[in-house]
Amino acid sequence: MSVNKSCPIVFKQVDKHIIRVNAIIVFAFLLGFIFTGNPLMILMVLVDFIIRVFFGLKYSPICFFIKRALRLSGVKPHLINAGPKIFAAKIGLILAVFILIASFLGFNFLATTIALIFIIAVGLEAFFNYCLACEIYPYYNKYFG
Repeated sequence: MSVNKSCPIVFKQVDKHIIRVNAIIVFAFLLGFIFTGNPLMILMVLVDFIIRVFFGLKYSPICFFIKRALRLSGVKPHLINAGPKIFAAKIGLILAVFILIASFLGFNFLATTIALIFIIAVGLEAFFNYCLACEIYPYYNKYFG
């Protein structure tokens, strides 16, 4: 049984530049958490993901500032399918919740391990323009969508 690996089209689009800069910022917060163990770093990521998942990208404070900065710098939007990015935000939200819970319960090794997995996925998006969610999303959409 084959699955079409191209990202399924949804009727929403997002600016690829905003997504990539946001990934760099999330990467920095995750790196900060890994090196300091400070759960405030994850809490900030979690709040942003909650806003993005439940209210939309345009209400995210981080994305708001990124959009303004890109506009001021003259970077033109590059619109892409939002489906995998919405899916990725949901996964990010789940990972951030697990990291925060593990951290508060004192399971620091588990919290760091999950953060490392998260940072790899975000780093691929931020620095190599490789969307891991684009690879997973077609299967998710086929079996659960």
